[in-house]
Amino acid sequence: MIMITLFDKDDRGSIELEDLTGQWYAASPYRAIRTEIEFATREVQNRVGEAVVNAAADAYQRGIDDALLNAVRMPIAFLAIMRYSSLSTVSHESTGRKVKMDDNEKMPFEWMVDRDDRAMRERYYRALDSLYSYLEENKVPEWIGSDVRTGLRRSIVKSLKEFESVYPIEGSYYVYYMLQSLIVEAQDNELEQYFGSSWEDILAGHGEQPLRSLAIRAAILSSVIIAGERWSLAVFPLEIARRFSPTYQGNRASDKISTAETDWYLDKLRKQKAEVLNKIRAILSHGSGPVGRLLPQNDPRKKYCTTV
Repeated sequence: MIMITLFDKDDRGSIELEDLTGQWYAASPYRAIRTEIEFATREVQNRVGEAVVNAAADAYQRGIDDALLNAVRMPIAFLAIMRYSSLSTVSHESTGRKVKMDDNEKMPFEWMVDRDDRAMRERYYRALDSLYSYLEENKVPEWIGSDVRTGLRRSIVKSLKEFESVYPIEGSYYVYYMLQSLIVEAQDNELEQYFGSSWEDILAGHGEQPLRSLAIRAAILSSVIIAGERWSLAVFPLEIARRFSPTYQGNRASDKISTAETDWYLDKLRKQKAEVLNKIRAILSHGSGPVGRLLPQNDPRKKYCTTV
């Protein structure tokens, strides 16, 4: 793999990081964070496509300080600094791990570290959203032709606006694209069986509007449910994570107490999804007539259930 260079031209890497983020001191040696920059570059490349990052790298090498270059470098810088900071609290030396402090310094409390970690992660998420917004608003060719962007052809949810009409995500393109694979999974494993041979028309936007709207709603709810079941809340921006668990603070202590809240929230979403699937079944079974309720509405918090 060819190394992509977006920092440290003329040995000015630390100055560039300080100017870009305000969270890295120009006096710090760039070599200390170089490896994390390389890892972060590959991660951002996986999110937006190799061609986008290569276009930014080309601008950097030619000395063009354009908007695409800054948009690509910003999330890379914040992600690298976040990961470097988590590693630099303890130094690794030939005699083992050490913590070094002078007379004017002391170690932060764990809650301070947690809060700072979360703040840096939020800045990384915001930087990703800014990058996605730039790519979308400017129809950057390398982005429009990327595998990530063209992958939307398999998804019934074609835009962030469409997603947020069902489930608001604070305008986050990062979350929108992160959930796309789960939308496709829900389509393949569940929704397609409901529609049978008419699914391709629904997916292409040629089906009946009520059915298509319900299919979109079911796919979005399914993606959020799957994400809540599989993923750590830390992968979401804090405001979205708190919907799953209002007491979640984005730190290790709150992770331990969020299970009951998350289960309750996911049960609520499952009931909403069941209602949508009932409506789809009713329309497919009875045409466009009245939609009936095909599944009983049981409260998962109660010890009894009904079958009617």
